[in-house]
Amino acid sequence: MNRYIKAMEIGLAHEENGITYFDLVYELHGTRDKVFTLEAEQTFCVWFLNNFNAEYMDFLPHSNLTAPRAFHGFLIQNANGSTYHGRGCEERIYDHLNQKWFLSGEASKQYLDYQELQLSVKSANSARNWAIVSIIVALFAIGISAYSVISSPSPPFDVKVIEDKTRTNELEKENRELKEELYKAEMMVRVLEEKNKQL
Repeated sequence: MNRYIKAMEIGLAHEENGITYFDLVYELHGTRDKVFTLEAEQTFCVWFLNNFNAEYMDFLPHSNLTAPRAFHGFLIQNANGSTYHGRGCEERIYDHLNQKWFLSGEASKQYLDYQELQLSVKSANSARNWAIVSIIVALFAIGISAYSVISSPSPPFDVKVIEDKTRTNELEKENRELKEELYKAEMMVRVLEEKNKQL
């Protein structure tokens, strides 16, 4: 995590009782040993003074503290000393930084905005992952549909009609026989009519 974001998080966690600059640096690095380079700490301290407020802000003017020569000299003397951030040199700077500091309202809002942004990014990533899963499922379904279409026989289908003429032949035969019977009956009726006429 970025050191400035983490410093805001630590500051927000100590909003009730405050935290000294030195305790903030220790908590930030998880050690009381020197971790910052001189230039990095000077940059961090300038940021700290712009984003944290102390009860006695007029104790030491920011211009004196952040002046490159004054604070750089303080850091050099501390780095050469037996303990990191000792009071033995530049006591006014040490005492000013060693009072309780509180994260400013503007910095608190920036941190909360950062957290909201992180949540938005997580939500967007989650939505993107679900969208990818949905697309994969849809592609899988399309693939199955395409395979079933490809593997099914293509129209027009060959239809073989097998005619069963057995019944038709039987009906035709019966029809002929009936015609013959009718013809015979008609002939007999005529013969009988002829005989009746002659009598």
